[in-house]
This record gives sequence, structure tokens and C-alpha cells, in this order.
Amino acid sequence: MQKNSRFIHVKYYEYGASGSGDSSLDPASPVDSDILAIPASAVIDGVEVVISSAVTGTITVGDDDDADGFATSTEITEATPGAYAGNGAYLASNARKYYAAAGKEVKLDQTTISAGAFAVVVKGYRI
Repeated sequence: MQKNSRFIHVKYYEYGASGSGDSSLDPASPVDSDILAIPASAVIDGVEVVISSAVTGTITVGDDDDADGFATSTEITEATPGAYAGNGAYLASNARKYYAAAGKEVKLDQTTISAGAFAVVVKGYRI
């Protein structure tokens, strides 16, 4: 990612899958995992969870400091396909999360998914 540029990173998940998550044709298993290594001087200004097939279980998205800082399970209706905007502590009230240094990751944090498919969309920019 270049400085002074916006980025969108998408990772795909499906129960029973074992892929990389880089495309909907190669989804990853929905287990606790890194979604994106955050570069230095990055601002994460949005996270969406897109449910494509009803999910049984809960989904949260956070970083190394707060497991649901970007999206909490109370914001996502996992059993209903649709797009859900994250409104965790990092994004509530139009807030943004700034990372001065590299070394942290946006993470999927859940342990209870037993069915379904979804994608996590991370939006941001580097300054």
C-alpha cells in the first residue's frame, strides 16, 4: 500500500473451507485469524461484515488491542444475509483508528461458527 492512498481489503470465510480467503472461490475457515497486517501510518475508517449465507454463531472483528473494536456481534445479524457496518469502539460516533507503526493486525475473533459464509471488508488509507 502506498502512502496517500485508500485501500480496501476483503477476506472471505466459509464454514468447512480451508483456503486462503483471498477470493470467494478460495474461502478461509472462519476461525480466529488475521485479516490484514496494518501498515505504519494507516487509518482504518470502516469495517463491514457481509453475510452471504446464514451464519450459525457470532462474528467480531478487532485488532491486537480490542477483539471487537471494529465490529461487535450485537451489530451483525449473522442468520440474515446482508451487509453490516461495524460500529465497535474504534468506529463509533464517526471515530477512526490510527496506527502510527506497523506490527498490528485486523483480526477475526470468534470461536463459535458452525455454518455459513461471509466476507470481512476493511477500508482505510495511509497518510
